[in-house]
Amino acid sequence: MKKILALVLSMVLMLSVCAAPAMADDVVAYRTLYSGEITSLNYLTTATTNEFALAANVIDTLVEYDKYGQVQPALALSWEYDAENLTYTFKLRDNATWVKADGTVYANVTAYDFVSAAKYILDAANASSTANVFYSVIAGAEAYYLGTSTPEEGQEPYPVMDFETVGVKALDEYTLQYTLIEPVPYFMSMLTYVCFMPVNGDFLAEKGADFGVATSNENLLYCGAYILETFEPQNMRVYAKNVHNWDADNVFIDRIEQKYNKEASTISPELFRDGEVDDASITSTIASEWLANEETADLIRPVRQSNFYTYFWAFNFDPQFEAEYEPENWKIAVNNENFRQSIYYGLDRVKSKLVMEPDYPESILFNTVTPPEFVSINGVDYTQMGSLAAITALETDTFNEAKALEYKAAAVAELTAAGATLPIKILMPYNANSSSWAEECVVVEQQLEALLGADYIDIMVEARPSSGFLRDVRRSGKYALMKCNWGPDYADPNTYTDPFYDGTYNWPEKATAYLDENGVSEYYKLVDAARAITDDLQARYDAYTVAEAFLIENAMIIPYGYDNGGYTASRLNPFESQFAPFGISNERYKGQTLLDAPMSTDQYFEAMDQWEADRAALAEAAE
Repeated sequence: MKKILALVLSMVLMLSVCAAPAMADDVVAYRTLYSGEITSLNYLTTATTNEFALAANVIDTLVEYDKYGQVQPALALSWEYDAENLTYTFKLRDNATWVKADGTVYANVTAYDFVSAAKYILDAANASSTANVFYSVIAGAEAYYLGTSTPEEGQEPYPVMDFETVGVKALDEYTLQYTLIEPVPYFMSMLTYVCFMPVNGDFLAEKGADFGVATSNENLLYCGAYILETFEPQNMRVYAKNVHNWDADNVFIDRIEQKYNKEASTISPELFRDGEVDDASITSTIASEWLANEETADLIRPVRQSNFYTYFWAFNFDPQFEAEYEPENWKIAVNNENFRQSIYYGLDRVKSKLVMEPDYPESILFNTVTPPEFVSINGVDYTQMGSLAAITALETDTFNEAKALEYKAAAVAELTAAGATLPIKILMPYNANSSSWAEECVVVEQQLEALLGADYIDIMVEARPSSGFLRDVRRSGKYALMKCNWGPDYADPNTYTDPFYDGTYNWPEKATAYLDENGVSEYYKLVDAARAITDDLQARYDAYTVAEAFLIENAMIIPYGYDNGGYTASRLNPFESQFAPFGISNERYKGQTLLDAPMSTDQYFEAMDQWEADRAALAEAAE
């Protein structure tokens, strides 16, 4: 039945492709399926990975990174830093253009476009999800932002500030200057993030509330490697090479065609094998079958860990889910440390990771929030510093039956005394479009309940619609325990505090046991102390390790590692893509070519060895 379904869906896809206009023989097209639709084209307000990926390919940034992670000029040709005045001054190129959806040139990209973007982001009415990243480093930005906000009932309004007080200036048409609040050693790494992208002010005014609305590709201008030529939600997205782009000669894939199918993860392997798509996610079951077959063994390769997305199981301290899942009872449980520790030590992460990586699940596990090899000082990795050193040094998984049961016994007594009803209902939702996520949740449910007992916990695994999942589930607090993720925005440990500090993840500021007499979270105070250190990088990093260890040691989260092990099938060379452990560089197709045949496992390891050797040589030459 599955093969018949795949065949039928394959024929449907072929018919829809055949109905598209014929392409010239020399056009290089890259074809994929996708199952998660975006909800916004507005890169100045979004905070979701899918929308970042779109923006990365249609909007250029001041700088970019090459395939070895070296910063390169992009919209900015050069820059200089004045340490005394805390200013970065960028000289922009004069040959970058804004292009409309129909491919016609609208205007040049100028310094004023970065000022327009900043003013838009710092208007609280626009509800930018990344405004806090911007105003955390730019002088005057937070005060201006607060002045645009609506005060809560009973609160005095903040003073309204003139935008001239914000440290973003167009000194002339092609000279841009940012003034920082204080020394920010990682500022240059922030410039590939969406809140530092430009927007044309005239177009913004022309579109008004329609700017970036996900109903039409005409609600954006484009200055990146591609134009969103076709945008039909839940049908098709087509990126066409922007021939007017200043660096069009380094864009080698002419078209990127993305077809929507809610069963994409299920049907894409067979479509890939039939040559109808150029990329497919490969489950562990399919990988085992294909690797054992001579005809398919060379069609797949290992997934490259090129991003630094971290995954963790988050305990929700501010439950907003339905009464049937007993949110008040959950509040009592989640605020009991022994209860959380019983889950922390009771979760067999290796077993659940087998869903993603059946051969060596330990390879995608790590014990911290911040992934290894993100930042380092003098060759020492951040995760091996300070309070994280002992956590990282654990040679075994955190799973420990004896400890889990010991914490359970203590928790039962305390929860009963506090008036909690056992078993504790644990709402564990997942995105309905992710079959692997569903499998993981089932494994976790069965494993934890078998160890800790169904009389102690009742894990309720439930599928939630993929459309608006982040908005309606995670950001709305409609979960008790859920697998969450976070990707870094810049090269500093502070970026991994964002989910837990004034964020919309698990709200640790509502964990009653860790509030001082004024109701301030102990975690917040630790982060604030780390942020205040700007003149001593070692001391700064050490302070961040204390804050991160606080979350882990008190079992407010359970670190989970990477989420993409195993194999993939693709006609892209993963070592040609832009490389950076932060921002949006890894999402860009610019610089990549389409292989005549998919990269095999042997070819993958050969290419990886060469990439590492070339990168090491570059680093040595720079010393």
